[in-house]
Amino acid sequence: MKLQLKSLSFDRAAHFYDETRGFPPGVADLVADAALEILGPGKQVLEVGIGTGRIAKPLLARGFRITGVDLSRKMMRRLLETLPPDQPRPALVIADAAQLPFVSGWFDAALSVHVFHLIAGWQAALAEVQRILKPEGVFLTGYEWRPPDTPGKLILDKWREIVGARGVGDCQPGAQDFEDVKAALLGAGASMDERAVGEWMTTRSLARHLETIEHRTWSSTWLVPDDFFPQCLAELRSWAIGEFGGLETEFTTPHKFIWQRFRW
Repeated sequence: MKLQLKSLSFDRAAHFYDETRGFPPGVADLVADAALEILGPGKQVLEVGIGTGRIAKPLLARGFRITGVDLSRKMMRRLLETLPPDQPRPALVIADAAQLPFVSGWFDAALSVHVFHLIAGWQAALAEVQRILKPEGVFLTGYEWRPPDTPGKLILDKWREIVGARGVGDCQPGAQDFEDVKAALLGAGASMDERAVGEWMTTRSLARHLETIEHRTWSSTWLVPDDFFPQCLAELRSWAIGEFGGLETEFTTPHKFIWQRFRW
């Protein structure tokens, strides 16, 4: 069963996104302060995949003029509902990142965090980002780094293997990883530098890692058909217990946030 993948809307995640993807206390400020240092104050910025404003809200508080695009009306509604009343509001547009509705050369900077793996036609979206930037504009991409051998990463990899064996194929419509995006931008003539921002640790039990699959927290679970899902989950649970031990076993994982700055 080969799925025809489209860019994913996060409407279904709007009510739990902040809880499952939020930064620990203090890290959002470190991320925003670093962006301010990299880009400079008062910039006109486009955020691709603005969502609930996890990145945008602290940037708005620092004086950035932000326009956000997203496929999810519910995610952007959540942003407005949680925005402090005394804080400037972003301009919000429902749009496909591969067809941005803006004139060329309008923005000082563009940014995205954990987005391009969700965009079908992600190469076209990268070209659109370059198009809407001023000649001296900057594209800032960010992601949360974790060691590649963490239980969470290995469990997700095994999940993709299990659903793939049933013919579902890759449930990720866009770039496979951040290296794909980096390679495409460098191939388009960009230069890059990067900065690590903040470090923190999380501790989760094996049961909690499996619950994120069971509850379809991650987008890699959303397109798996309901008639396959229980069998896939049971196979994953059996493998994970054999690999890592009992469900109560806990694992501590280091994290850090990485900003990558691209310029042409």
